[in-house]
Formats: sequence, C-alpha cells, structure tokens
Amino acid sequence: MQIHKMAGMALAAVVLGGGLTAPARADSWTTYAEIGPTLLSYETSYPTLAKRYNIGSSYQGRSLWAIRLSDNVLVEEDEPEFKYISTMHGDEIVGTKMCMMLIDWLLTNYGTDPDATNIIDNVELWIVPLMNPDGYDRSPRIRENAQGYDLNRNFPDYGDPNTPTGRPTEVQVIMNWSFGRSFTCSANLHTGALVINYPFDNEDSGSRYTPDDDLMIYISEQYSYYNQPMWNGSFYHGITNGATWYFVWGGMQDWNYHFMGNNEVTIELSTTKQPAASTIPTYWSNNRQSMLAYIQTCLIGVRGLVTDATSGRAVAATVRVVGRNHDIFTDPDVGDYHRMLMPGTYDLTFSATGYDPLRVNNVVVGSGNAARLDVQLYGAPTVAYPNGGEELESGLPATVTWTGNPAAQFQVQYTDNYGDMAAVSDGFESGTLGPAYTSGGGAAWLVTTSSYHTGTRSARAGAITHNQTSWLQRNANGGNLRFWYRVSSEASYDFFNFYIDGNRQLHLSGTVAWTQYSTTLSAGSHVLRWEYTKDESQSSGSDTVWIDDLELTVDNTTWTDILPLSETGQTQTTWTPGTPGDDYKVRVRSYVSGTYGDWDESNATFTIVPAASADGDYDQDGDVDLADYAAFQNCFGQPAGGACGQAFNFAVDGTIDLEDFVDFVPELTGPLM
Repeated sequence: MQIHKMAGMALAAVVLGGGLTAPARADSWTTYAEIGPTLLSYETSYPTLAKRYNIGSSYQGRSLWAIRLSDNVLVEEDEPEFKYISTMHGDEIVGTKMCMMLIDWLLTNYGTDPDATNIIDNVELWIVPLMNPDGYDRSPRIRENAQGYDLNRNFPDYGDPNTPTGRPTEVQVIMNWSFGRSFTCSANLHTGALVINYPFDNEDSGSRYTPDDDLMIYISEQYSYYNQPMWNGSFYHGITNGATWYFVWGGMQDWNYHFMGNNEVTIELSTTKQPAASTIPTYWSNNRQSMLAYIQTCLIGVRGLVTDATSGRAVAATVRVVGRNHDIFTDPDVGDYHRMLMPGTYDLTFSATGYDPLRVNNVVVGSGNAARLDVQLYGAPTVAYPNGGEELESGLPATVTWTGNPAAQFQVQYTDNYGDMAAVSDGFESGTLGPAYTSGGGAAWLVTTSSYHTGTRSARAGAITHNQTSWLQRNANGGNLRFWYRVSSEASYDFFNFYIDGNRQLHLSGTVAWTQYSTTLSAGSHVLRWEYTKDESQSSGSDTVWIDDLELTVDNTTWTDILPLSETGQTQTTWTPGTPGDDYKVRVRSYVSGTYGDWDESNATFTIVPAASADGDYDQDGDVDLADYAAFQNCFGQPAGGACGQAFNFAVDGTIDLEDFVDFVPELTGPLM
C-alpha cells in the first residue's frame, strides 16, 4: 500500500508539478488540460482501485472524463454506485477542484484512513470533475455550453419522455452514461450560493416534496453539518427544498429521482463563482469531510440481491417501498439493489417482467449500515391449455392447465367475448362521475354547471389552494380519444396538465377557451390523467380547469372466475364451458405474499362447439351392443369427457350417470348377454 501511495504522489507531481494533495497543490484552479492526464496517472498508479473513462465528447469535441474508484475496480460487485458530477455551469469552478482533490485524498489515504477505506471497499464511486468543458475551457468562462444551453435546464422532467434525443450534447452524454449504470445516490456541484438544494425543483409531479422527503433532509444535512459556514449560513441547517427556493424545470437532480431511481441533491459550494486560488485550502477544509459523509449515506437503508428462484441468475427488478411512490432498480449485472431509507419498519415489493411479484412485510431498518434482504422471484404463470385454436364441446368438462410458482395460489378466469370494444361518450350530463373514474389530490374533481362545451354540465377540477393538485384518472383502450378542455388560471404558474401513461401531452395556463384535444391511442390499455396544479401564491381567473365531451374506446371483455383462488401449487382445474362461441379465452394470475401478479392469457382465442349427440356406439362399429354396454359400465360415474362423453352423455351434463343410462338402453340392438 505504501508503494502505491508514493507512486501516485510522484506521478501526480509530474503531471501537475507537485501532486494533488491539499497541502501540496492548493495554489491554483484545475485546468481542463490537466484533468485527463491526472486521472490517467491515478489509473496507472492504483490499477486495482482506479479506472479512467472517457464517457463522451462535448459539443466542441472535448472529452468528458470520469474516474471509477473501488477496491475491485474492474469487477461489478454487490455495492451501491455513487456519482459526483461538477461544473455543468462552466463558470462555476470550485466543484471541479474539490473533485480532483477528493480523488487524490481517497487514493492516497486508502488503507490508513477509515473513511477512505470504507468508501473504496464498499462503494462503487464515480466522479466526473467537469461536465461542461466547453464553457470552462475559455476566457472568460461562461455558464452555458457551446451551443448556448443551460445544461441544468435541459434534462427530462416529470411527464417528459426519458430520452436524450434533441437535448444538448453534454446532457446526452450524461444520460447515456447513466443509463448504463445503476446509481443509488449522487450530487452535482455548483457555486453561486452556499446551500444544499434537495428535490423537487418544481411541482410538476403534484408536490414540491419527494416521497422520501425525510431521507432527502437527512442526506442533505449529512453534507451541511460538516461544512460549518454552510450549516450556520442564511438557510436553516444549510439546506433548502429546491421548489421552495425557486423553480427549475429540466434540472438534473429531479431527472435522477423521477426516472433513474437515484437520490440526488444540488450542492452550492460558494457564493462566489470564481474565487481567488488562495481560498482553495479553506474550501477543501470546509468540504472534505462533507463530501465523505455524503458519499457514505448510500450505505444506509436496506439492500440485497434479487435472483431467479430456479436458476439463481440476477434479475432486473423494480423495488418499491409500500406507501412511497418511488421505484428503484436492481443492477441487472449482479442483481443488487440499495434502497436508502431512514430507520423504521417498511413493507417492500419486488417486481420484474416475466416474474411473480413479491411483497415482504415488516422489514426493519436500523441506523448504520443497510439491513440485508435477499429475495428470489419465481416465473409468472403461463396458460398451457386451452391456449388458442382448440375446439371444446359445450357442456363437456375440460381441464384448464397452467405452469407457475409452486409457492403461489392462482386465480383462473374465462371470457366468451374477448376483444369486444365499444366507443364511449361522456358529456357528464348524469351529474356525477361514474365508477370508471378515480380522483384525488387536495380536492377531487366534480361535475359542474359553471361552464360546459355542450349540454349543461362538464367535469371540473376540485377547489384547491396553493401548493396543491387536483387530479382525475380513468382507463381507455386503443382507438380514438377526444375531449374538450377550458383553462382559467394564473398564467405561467397554475397549470392544466394531461397525461397518457404518465407522459405529459398538455401543459397549459392562463386563459384558454374551449379547445378540443384529439389523438389515436395505440392498441392495449392506457391510463388517462387530467390534473390542475397550483404554485405557492396568488390566483387568477376562475382558478380551475374543465373538460367535457369525452370520447374514447373501452374494452367490454367480461371475465368470469373458473377458480377464485386455488390451493397452493395447484396447476390445473376442471371447467365446463357453456354457450358455443368463437371468442373464448382463459387467463391465470398468481397470488403470493398477499399480492396478485399479472394475468397471462391464452395466446389466442379458442372455440366452444355444440356437444356431439351421444349415440351409445362407444367402439364405433356401427352397432350398440354388449361391447358398448361394457364400456358404459366403465364410464358410469366418470366425467362426461372424451369417448365416454361422445358415446354416453345423452343428458349433456358433466357426468355419465343414471340419467344417461335411461337413454342408452333403448339404443341397444343386441341382447345383454
């Protein structure tokens, strides 16, 4: 270890003329040209602990350099992934220097300092010291990138598609790089204030506070506590909720939380964007322990592996805490998850495509290192028979079979009108919202006569106050979708939003007269959501929104239980189909740990045909004789299926019984001897 330390300091000295440790190199700000070679020197000196990456190029072709620090740096391990990204605004220089000094400190103190050792041994740490090299590597430096974009206003926000297409070059680089990782916690470093700003930066999701507000406050204070100027500054404990401070749309921290399952805050290191180099030792002294403490917050909560119960392979799963509308995701390479939580008792759900969901109740999270909870997921059930194309006889028992989790129970249903779609129009003239709608928020939507497009009524958002949202939701199927809307609100502050499957289609404020929205929904089921959301002060106009004359397509398919709930591990059941028809399907879903899984349907429809008329000729030799009588005796009391049913089910019911015998005897053409 001592050899590594000395080699690292020597190479850094060659590149930068004196190393990067705080006492030896705290006299000048880092230049762009220094970053790549310096990170490479760490990789060379610490080959098992450090690896440099070029994660992409800026608009003008400069490299965005990153370094990965871990005790087995080239191996994907069961560890939380953490990232620091600095200087997305090119004229905010302090964070770049702090990142470079942190890298040097961690490597040169690994094995001797408990914080450095704990972080490198137990965290996969990534640091991007400079996100906006084009704005930084010029004189004078500028906030924007070379395309003129503010990079912290151009990430996807709530309701946007999570795609880098059309975004500034450096935003695309960070997004594409992050898609390939599974970050648990992160921060982006700025200057211009002295405060930790935690999500949300706006209220597009209906609240300025995340479902993890307690956690966000805790991790923010873990940073500010060790930075005394920040802790004792103008913000209480040196932290603020972003939207309470001022609104930002398209910010990186909200994108990380909304879309990536990653807890990120924005750290403002200095009220001065480009302070004198003589202040570097002071900034390092104020921020070193804060940066270390914040990294180590990713080790709290609950963690574990999610694997396939049969093969043991890692599963790409979604993990959710019941009651907190926020998903995190396993690393698909290893199957590890790291759900940061404050001490308490929680219920967790685990779900993955092709698997039964799993709920684990009463998971106790203490202070300190994360609780351990490894889980195994079983494959989702699959209908085996009837699975499409079969012909079953009406009134004759059939055996429905499926495969599935041996620890689950199953619900089995059938339908005789699969794919029956119907056009629905709703002008809300009934005076109430029907059962197809759900509504909530600060106040539920209601039917009103205050404004309407046609008729005398419409649906209107509930009467909410500042910092509240009123929402209305229902399902629709593929086909035409149309409705009329009207908006009367404070322009640019109180908004009408409309979403399809969580993707925002309308975002309007001010005065909008009755206007029609029209689109065609793709095949399948969709979730429609209308909402009215208000900011923190003032109101204008009628302070609400209305919708009217809704037209959509709904699925009229009716499903009926064959088996409400099976025994544990049961994978077949008897079903006697009824009315003949061509649009039959069966479906099955699991029930395990108090949670239902997704339905699996027959791959295609099957047909129910009228039962063949029984003729008593079991052996099909043209005569109903002694041989057939012997067969009847064998079939007596048996289910009316197969050859028994075709020959002897005169009563067209579920069993060969005395009623069938009465009709069978007259068919005999020979003596019973």
